[in-house]
Amino acid sequence: MNEHSSRSTPIRRAATHVATAVALVLLVVGCGAGQEAATSTQVTHAAGAVGQVGPISVLDVEFRFAPPIAGDEVYGVGDTAPMSVTIVNNGAIADRLVRLSSPVAAAGVVVADGVVIPGGATLTAGQTGVSSIEVPYEDDAGLMALTGLREPLRSGLTYPVVLGFERAGDLVLDVPVATPDVPREPAADDR
Repeated sequence: MNEHSSRSTPIRRAATHVATAVALVLLVVGCGAGQEAATSTQVTHAAGAVGQVGPISVLDVEFRFAPPIAGDEVYGVGDTAPMSVTIVNNGAIADRLVRLSSPVAAAGVVVADGVVIPGGATLTAGQTGVSSIEVPYEDDAGLMALTGLREPLRSGLTYPVVLGFERAGDLVLDVPVATPDVPREPAADDR
């Protein structure tokens, strides 16, 4: 019996080492599970929303960030939230953005709804880049905005938005709030 137990000791040690290694691997893998699992908050990992409907590609859609803000609320209830976007018409037939809506806003406004995007053309609004059509933003009026917000828009979250094109149809995107490039001001209750 003594002889048997002395042979099983190395086996037990090896089994203990294997079990410890497996537990460590599971612990490390579990730390990276999901959307910021450590903080249980939704975060955006991209510069902007991207999607396609028919020949229309919509790139880098985001709510413009207008600093300074206090806390994480970029736009409050009742505010107007302008959006930046790049639209590429990969088709041969012209199209235009005619509708904008979201459950978080009373209405969507397509300010430059008369802007036609010819086939093969690129439109940018509120962004810099190579384009054949550029819609300037003056005093936050640009191509599109949500008006009469029903809830605050917070930095780091996404919000559902429907973009409606005259020919291509509707595209539903989860649009993030732009990432600020300036430090935030302390919230009123932090002071």
